[in-house]
Formats: sequence, structure tokens, C-alpha cells
Amino acid sequence: MSTPLRNDQKDLSRREEFAVSGAAMADVPWAVAGAAGVVVTGADLALHLLGGHLALTSSLSAGTVALFTVAGGSVVVRRRASRAARWARSHPWRFALAPGAATAVVVFVLAVLLGSSGVVGGAFTALWHGAIAFGLTGGVGAIAGSGRSSKQRSPGN
Repeated sequence: MSTPLRNDQKDLSRREEFAVSGAAMADVPWAVAGAAGVVVTGADLALHLLGGHLALTSSLSAGTVALFTVAGGSVVVRRRASRAARWARSHPWRFALAPGAATAVVVFVLAVLLGSSGVVGGAFTALWHGAIAFGLTGGVGAIAGSGRSSKQRSPGN
């Protein structure tokens, strides 16, 4: 399966959308996204320790949200010429499913393996962490896209 030949192709299947989203995520500055995840994890862990308890799973989950949100946001904000990045910028909410789903998968594994919530609690935790990453990534893409589209319009339109 390849990237569609035209940028304005509207009839992609869900599978093709995930493939294009994955291709767009391949060109992410992972060092910056990882640094954001580490900073958020460290800050959350420090706040928990100041409160007198250790909450490693919660801190790692917050860092995971930051990691994938910064990674996904960088795709829709940065100016890359690839077809996948252009598709992500023109369809920010469809693209945001990939960082949201990746966040949910990682948080689920963390919650089940390191947490004490079990499978059902881990699924709920993963769902709302994925929803946060989805919302932040899609929101950044929608706001960045609306600013670019208003600059690209001519005065007569």
C-alpha cells in the first residue's frame, strides 16, 4: 500500500489514513518529543513526591501524553514537503487518531504492568490519556491550519 497520488484525495479508508499518519509520524523530531516527555514525567513525579507518595505509573502516563502530543503537534505545525505531512496538516483530526491511539496503547501497557488497576482500570486510564493526546494534537493542527488557510486566501475570497 502506498501513499495516495493526490493530496486532495478524500476517499481514503481508515487503514490508508493510519498508513499515511504513520508515514507523517516518521519525520518527527523524536529527541524534542522525548525531552518533553521526560520533563513532564519528572515534574509530575516531583509533585507526587512533594505530596508524600510515589506515583510512577501516573507520571509515566503523563509523560507519554506529552511525548505523543509534541510529536503529533510537530507534524502539523512544521512545514514539511512530504505528501503525508501535507495530508496530516489538511486533516488534523483524522491524523490526531494516530498519536491518540499510540498514547492509549503505551498507557495501557504501563497501567497493567506497573499499576494496580488491572485490565479494566488500565483500559479506562488508556482511553482518557489517548483522548487527551487526540484532543491536543487535533486542536493544535486545527488552529495551525486555520491560521495558514486565512493567510493563503486572497482578498477577493
